[in-house]
Amino acid sequence: MRIKILLPISFVLAFGMGSCKKNLEEKPFSSLSPASAFANETALKETTLGVYQSWTSTPFFDVFDRFILAECGHRYATAGIYDDAFFYPYYNFAESPTDDAAASVWGRYYITIARANSVIANAVKAVPDTTIASIYIAEARFNRAYAYFNLVRDFGGVPLVNVEITSLAQSDAIYAPNASVQETYDFIVEDLQFAESHLPATWSGDDLGRISAGAAKALLGKVYLTMAGLPLNNVPCFQKAVDKLNEVVGPAGEAMYNFGLLPNFSDIFSISNKRNKEVVFSFSYFYSSASPDGSLYPFFLFPVGLVDGDEQTRFGYTPEFYNLFENNDTRRDFTVVNRYMFTGNANIGAVAGDSIIYDATTHHYIIQRTGEIFGNSNIFTGMAYGKLARVARPPGSIPWGYSTDLIELRYADVLLCLAEALNETGKTSDALILLNRVRARAQASAYSLGSQDQLRDEIRNERRLELTGEFTTVYDIRRWGTLQSEIAAMTPLQIINNALNPYSPKLELYPIPQTQLDANPNLIQNPGW
Repeated sequence: MRIKILLPISFVLAFGMGSCKKNLEEKPFSSLSPASAFANETALKETTLGVYQSWTSTPFFDVFDRFILAECGHRYATAGIYDDAFFYPYYNFAESPTDDAAASVWGRYYITIARANSVIANAVKAVPDTTIASIYIAEARFNRAYAYFNLVRDFGGVPLVNVEITSLAQSDAIYAPNASVQETYDFIVEDLQFAESHLPATWSGDDLGRISAGAAKALLGKVYLTMAGLPLNNVPCFQKAVDKLNEVVGPAGEAMYNFGLLPNFSDIFSISNKRNKEVVFSFSYFYSSASPDGSLYPFFLFPVGLVDGDEQTRFGYTPEFYNLFENNDTRRDFTVVNRYMFTGNANIGAVAGDSIIYDATTHHYIIQRTGEIFGNSNIFTGMAYGKLARVARPPGSIPWGYSTDLIELRYADVLLCLAEALNETGKTSDALILLNRVRARAQASAYSLGSQDQLRDEIRNERRLELTGEFTTVYDIRRWGTLQSEIAAMTPLQIINNALNPYSPKLELYPIPQTQLDANPNLIQNPGW
C-alpha cells in the first residue's frame, strides 16, 4: 500500500512527540484543512491511509524504539558488535522516566490516536453513506486500538482520548488522567469489535494491506489472551480468546480471510513477497528516491557486512538462545546469525568474502581469515538478529533506506495464541495439534501429548523460537508473570560493565515518560518509579 500523506491541521495539535533523539520532529509533507481532508471519499481514503502511515513515518528512531521496548528485557539479550547506550537501560533493567525510547514511542502512539480520531469524527461528513463511511471508521478504530494495546502493555493505564482535538481549549482531552488498565482494555475491545463488524473479509489490488475483518478478529483474540494473563488475570478471557481465534483458524476461516502458513519460513519476510497470506497485518516501507525514509531495522540489527558492509549491530542474542533451536530447525540460522560471508566495503578489519563466525567460548564474532575479533573486544557480544529480508539497500541510499515492512502480527502467532488459550481451557490435545503445525513448517520435531503444564512450557518456548524480534517477547514475559525468573537466569557477563539490576515489581511496566508528566498535571507515575 503506497501512501500519499495528506494530513488535516488537527493532526499536528496536542499530544506531540515529547523529546526525541537528536531533536527530530515529525513534519507532514503537506497539511490540509479538515474541510479539504474530508471533502469526499477520495480525500477520506487518503487521510485514512495517513493513519496507517503514522506507524512508519519519520522520525525513524521512534519506530526503532519499539523494538527496544518489546524485545530487550529478557534472559537472552546482550550487546551487539557495536555497544549502544540506547539499549543499555532496557536490557539491564535500568530504565528511567527520562529515557528517550519510552518517551518517543508514547508520542508516536498518540499521533496515531490523534489521526484516527480525526477520521472517526469526520468520515460521515466526507461520505454520508454510513455503510461506506463505517469502513474507514473501522480502519481508524483498529489503528487506535492497536496503539492503545501497545501503550497499555508498555505503561499500564493511560489517558483515553476518543475525540478529535482541534483546539488547545479542549483541556479535558489534552490533559486526560490515566485510565485504569481494565478501562484501557475495555476501550481496545470495543474498537476491535466495531472493526471486525464493519470491515471486509479481504482486500485486493491497490487496497491489499488495508486492515481486514480477519485481522481485527485475530488481534482481538490476542487481546483477550493478554487480558487473561497479568496484570488483569481475567481467566475467563482464555475462553473468549478461543472463541474469537477459532473464527480465523481452520479451513473455513483461512479460506475466508486468506490466512495460512507459508511453506518456507524465510519467504515470509521477503520484500518481493509482501502481504503474503501469513502476514495478518503489517505497516509498509517502500524506499525510493522520491520516498527516501525507509526502515532502519536492518542497519541497526543485522551483523556488519551481512548485506551492505556498514551495518551497526546494536543488539545481540546469547549463544544459549541459539542453542534452544534444534539443528534442523529452519528458523535458527535465519533468526540468529551464527556465521556469514562479509559483503560490502572493508570494515572493522574484514573485507568482502571473509567468513565471519561467532565463537561462543569468547562471545565474539571472529574473522576466520585473520583470527581477529570482529568488533569491540572490550565487551562480550552476542549473535545478531537476522529475521528480515536480507537485501542490500539501493546504492547511495541513507542507512534507513531499506524497504523492510513492520510485520505486526503473523498467522503463526495466531495459531500459537489459540494453542495457548486452548491449553489453558483444558483442551490440551487440540492445542498440541496447532503447536506441532508451527513446528512442522520449521522442520522441527513434533511434541508428544503430555500434561497441561508440560504443554504450557512448550508453547512458551515455541513463541520465543517463532516470534522473537516481532514485538512479542517482553509482553509475553509480563503477561506470564515470569520476569523475575528471566532476570534470575541472566549473568552480569552478558551486560556491559556487568551492571545487571535486580528484579523489582516496578519493572513489570515501563515508567511513564517524564516529559508527559511535566506536560500533563493529571498523569500519575506508575508505582515504584
